Amino acid sequence: MMVEESLLVFMSLALIMVATPANVTFSCFKDTMSYLSDLNSDVPKAYALMMYDAVGKPGSSLLTGNVDRLGSYSECLSVEDPQENFKGEYCKLHVEQEGIKFVVGICVPDSCTSQDITLLTSIGLFRYKNAPFLAPLPSFIIPNETAVTVANTVCSRGLFPTNPFAIICLFLSGLLIILPIIGSIYTAVLHFRDSPPLAQCQSIILLRKPRAPDQDNPAIKSPSPPEEDYSNHKTPTCLGRVLKSFSIQENIQAVMTVNTPSQEYPTLNGIRVLSLLWIISGHTSQLASVFNIDNSFEWKSRVLEKPIYFYTLSGPVYLGVDSFFFLSGFLGAKTFLKMIEDSEKKVTLTMVMQYIFKRLKRIQPLHLASIPLSIALISLVQWGVFWELPKHQWDSCNRVWWANVLLITNFVSVSDSCTGWAWYLSNDFQFHLTTPLLIFLYVKAKYVMFAGVVLIFIASTVITTLISFFLKLSIRYPRGESQSRMNYWVEYYTKPYCRYGPFLVGVVTGIMIAKKQYITNKAQAVVGWISALLIMLLVICLAFILDDTPTSYSILAALYQGIHRTLWAVAIAMILVLCHEGYGGLLNTILSCKIWNILSKVSYACYLAHPIIIIFYCGLQETLFHYQDINMFYLFIGHSLLTIAIGLALTILLERPFQRLLCT
Repeated sequence: MMVEESLLVFMSLALIMVATPANVTFSCFKDTMSYLSDLNSDVPKAYALMMYDAVGKPGSSLLTGNVDRLGSYSECLSVEDPQENFKGEYCKLHVEQEGIKFVVGICVPDSCTSQDITLLTSIGLFRYKNAPFLAPLPSFIIPNETAVTVANTVCSRGLFPTNPFAIICLFLSGLLIILPIIGSIYTAVLHFRDSPPLAQCQSIILLRKPRAPDQDNPAIKSPSPPEEDYSNHKTPTCLGRVLKSFSIQENIQAVMTVNTPSQEYPTLNGIRVLSLLWIISGHTSQLASVFNIDNSFEWKSRVLEKPIYFYTLSGPVYLGVDSFFFLSGFLGAKTFLKMIEDSEKKVTLTMVMQYIFKRLKRIQPLHLASIPLSIALISLVQWGVFWELPKHQWDSCNRVWWANVLLITNFVSVSDSCTGWAWYLSNDFQFHLTTPLLIFLYVKAKYVMFAGVVLIFIASTVITTLISFFLKLSIRYPRGESQSRMNYWVEYYTKPYCRYGPFLVGVVTGIMIAKKQYITNKAQAVVGWISALLIMLLVICLAFILDDTPTSYSILAALYQGIHRTLWAVAIAMILVLCHEGYGGLLNTILSCKIWNILSKVSYACYLAHPIIIIFYCGLQETLFHYQDINMFYLFIGHSLLTIAIGLALTILLERPFQRLLCT
């Protein structure tokens, strides 16, 4: 038997050398043959057994989607040839059998490249006791006996090179970390120098200075300088203002204050935080399902099909984002109206530019700072077998980081954008560019403004409906073929003309709520609550009723796609008005709770940080994740708490310092 196996190995090697002598490196041949020889010998060597043990092998629960065979990543990397010729390198083979695509982890000598491994596995060189490493799927999955074909191979070595972009990100990240430290030390020194005991001591020392000879003459004796002249209340230098802006002790006090001045719309804080938690819940489920779940079929049949899971990905996708668009439009309208009141109701170009610049100051500093921070962390971390998520982030930011600077990520390389969740910021800023025009029309000609709003609503609905109908876009989380899923995210989900409705509802609400009381009695309040809750119920339930399958796609499904997000914003607007006018009851008490004040202050940082946290969690895993409700719930709680902690740190260390610096 051993003679036959050795003969097979050497025949395979000879075939490679004759057929493709220039495609496989000699060192890879030599080390691979040494490894296979040590593995298939009468007494296999320990390192060879460890490398083979790290190879992915068929598991159980194949019918629920557990087809990937990851093997052991850490065990493979810990292996070293006793003669120190090579170490273990973990590679992922992307293979296919009868249309079923899956991944097999394999441990090979680190002298081999991805191309080498693809070629060697394609000819069946990797065998143990005459059994191939790439075992086919069992007959109850694939009735016909077909071979496993290797599409491509990706090895762990060299995935995140230290290129100039990574070096720049590391430098900027170090600077962003050092500034708060230096600023805190600088502020502490100033406070210590200005403290009463030290100031009194300094004053005594200054008053007891040796006098000049001419001071003995009372006629020309100068009066003692006033004490305040020797105090440290000097105009700070530019560098001093920068350092004080990054002072941790000053920023933490402002952020952690619960009893803030009375707010006109306290319910906004609760709506904002609950919407953020809804988004975190959806991303927790979505990103974990991309690579990490070993029972993906069960996950799809439960989470994506049953209305009870609407708080994750069931039903309409990410309605919490539309709540954010509504809040942004509402607050933007209130801000610009306040600017008009302060300028005697005159809309000028300078005012418009101030409004736009104020919005840029609000979103861009932390947004742009998050890019080098995430890239620096990705470059330094030793990733697990699910490196695809951080690798996608790393590669995309290398290519299209400039789109984040210009806030056009929703139009430029949407599928490969740097920080893919920044599409929201691009849309939000583009929406804010229209706010001054709408309010200008309201100030000059109210009826023209409202006619324009109606036309915009109709245009957005028609465009979204037509796109959905002709591309047959799913009204729930897309699960079809890859092109259909890509169309959903690229052509509809991230485009401003499809997502403008909720923002426009917010602008109109911001204009109208300040001018008139719309709820005057309890009967109207009851009607308002029933209407708001009924709209929300219909938006969620109709997604499960309407038929959106590609073979029988209906115009009603397309119309629902075009209008349901705007209707959701209308329901949120009605709740806001009811709570503002004193008819919120228990819900108003919950949404206006003071605890939301702190969480609301850090919500923007949390939005930017939470996908990175989830990517890190998924990317560091070495085994598949088994979906259960309790497991996903614990993941959500963990991600939420860590997001709040990191969001708080980012707000104190970066967001608030930049706001202070830009406002001086």
